[in-house]
Amino acid sequence: MSKFRTRIRDVGRAIGGFGFAAIARQERPRYVLVVAEATTLAEASSAAGVGVDAILFTGPLADLAEAVAAVKVPVGFRVPDATRVEAERAREAGADFLLFDDALTHASALTVKDLGHVLLLGADQDEQRLRSVAAIDLDAVLVEADADVITVREQIELRRVALLCGAPLLVRSVGTPDGAILEAWRDAGGPVVLVPAALAESTLEAARLVPAPRKAPVGEGSAVLGAPFAPKHDHDHDDEDDD
Repeated sequence: MSKFRTRIRDVGRAIGGFGFAAIARQERPRYVLVVAEATTLAEASSAAGVGVDAILFTGPLADLAEAVAAVKVPVGFRVPDATRVEAERAREAGADFLLFDDALTHASALTVKDLGHVLLLGADQDEQRLRSVAAIDLDAVLVEADADVITVREQIELRRVALLCGAPLLVRSVGTPDGAILEAWRDAGGPVVLVPAALAESTLEAARLVPAPRKAPVGEGSAVLGAPFAPKHDHDHDDEDDD
């Protein structure tokens, strides 16, 4: 299992070490992860410095090993038309996961061990294609979404993609997302957002404002639109409201 997949699985857990001192300085858990897209070593280092959860490196493969060595977070690498050889080179350089285009990537590239996989979905999102994607063992599926306004219909559509693909969504933000947009994406199955390295710090600030997912009402007929891949959290809203 890639480190990136583990971070998605554990989203919402408080960050901290052991002992009373660690608990005292424990940060409030975040319910949205932030991935920074970096094209240079400087961008990767800067984004890691502000506290992103992962880096997607889109620079040259020759620079990947140096980028991995410079940060303490999982680093993914984008190779749209990857061959097995390129996937192996990326893994040897320290890549934790591979972002790939299934229309261009060689099938053998996905057989490289100890390398996570994120699918670049694209515009073709009909039901048959999404169900076929579910047959691949994926860490996440990359989709794009505008960061200005999200309607209920758009939220339902994102949720449909996540459910049919059987994997959480990594949402590439078109624009700068605020806390409300991040919460809507999270509730639609997108607990991870991808932004340019230059927007990493402001996006992290917005992510800290996202509350824990709402729990479905017990014994009521109404439904709550919630994430199909619900983040784990230490405190429910009910507990917070009682304080």
